Amino acid sequence: MFLNLRELKPRPMNSNFLKENFCFDDFFELSPDFMCIASHEGYFIKVNSVLMDSLGYSLGELLTRPIDSFLLSDEKAINFSNADLAVEAIPCLNRECRFITKRGEVISVTWTATPLDQFILAIGKKTIIKNRATEQGTSSYTAADHLWLSRFETVVRKYTRKIDLSLDIICDELAIGERQLFRRTRTIVGVTPNQYVRKIRLQIAMEAIQTGKYRTISEISYAAGFQTPSYFKKLFKHSYNIDIENLL
Repeated sequence: MFLNLRELKPRPMNSNFLKENFCFDDFFELSPDFMCIASHEGYFIKVNSVLMDSLGYSLGELLTRPIDSFLLSDEKAINFSNADLAVEAIPCLNRECRFITKRGEVISVTWTATPLDQFILAIGKKTIIKNRATEQGTSSYTAADHLWLSRFETVVRKYTRKIDLSLDIICDELAIGERQLFRRTRTIVGVTPNQYVRKIRLQIAMEAIQTGKYRTISEISYAAGFQTPSYFKKLFKHSYNIDIENLL
């Protein structure tokens, strides 16, 4: 008897749903396959060490950049905004896409994904590893772009507790002018420097939640560098499509 994935329906969201699903680290880490939870907006929310080690990117890089940015330019990831997945709960079966690793290799991964209400659970099997030079496509990010974004993230994390982190500080740390900072950030990730800082800080907040050390929204807000808990709460809801109270 075979499990018909097309009959699966999203699990209802409740106050313990994400807490349970964001804490099944043993299940994630024991799997020999790629495993991730992703948003319908096309961002990783949780990844296992197999995926992270194979691609070679840091956790911060994987969670703050669109999934498409890690693919060959002619590829499309599992369509996380697809109406069938998001509304009709139809799983995506055996969808192949090619990732560019930080080392410049091309990894072909076959994905199976199923909806979990506001999120997507995906399991991928690595099928082929090739040298990037053998592929005709190119990544939307260059190695220099990845390095520069990594430096940008390092600066933001260095000043995590500095609520009034200014662009002047970032420019000084990166040895770059403000106009060039805006131009490069928009070119690579399609957002302003301040928007990218907020995205990194939201990831810091998610990491803080997963440690289990923080019990209130205010504690997490300040730990991630946000001055106003109410603003942080609204921003978190907009970015992750979930009330932060459900994670505490």
